[in-house]
Amino acid sequence: MRIFTQKAEPPSPRGNGFTLVELMVVLAIMALAATIVALTIPGEEPTVRSEADRLAARLAAARDVAVIEGRSVSVNLAPSGYGFERRIGGAWQPLPGRAFAQRNWPGGVRFVAGDGQAAARVLFDRVGTSPTPQAVVLSGGDAQEIVRVSATGEVSRGQ
Repeated sequence: MRIFTQKAEPPSPRGNGFTLVELMVVLAIMALAATIVALTIPGEEPTVRSEADRLAARLAAARDVAVIEGRSVSVNLAPSGYGFERRIGGAWQPLPGRAFAQRNWPGGVRFVAGDGQAAARVLFDRVGTSPTPQAVVLSGGDAQEIVRVSATGEVSRGQ
């Protein structure tokens, strides 16, 4: 029995594969794309806007706690930070829970009460209204945000 085989042709010098120049061009394009992506990712530093969002959310949560528990809740705002308290047995006690722990303002964020005072107190009564409507101004750098608490207890953030 005879077996025929064909003679293999030697591969041409420009055969399959990529040249070094082609690989370098692809790597340069990938590096450029990675740099663009890295520059568009927001940094870890807290901004005035994110701190205003956080404060507004925590104020709304404090209002909700006042309604759920049927007790007055206060938020004490100072140049150093803010904290939450609830009224139990005629005395103010810290509001429990990690979400209501005392929080300091991040570096670069300054606080001023809407009436220009250095400190403010926002109260929420047991039905969620606020006998002390406030406008809290947070600023840092060129940015400024205002967090408002209306007499009806509505919390909003905006310029």
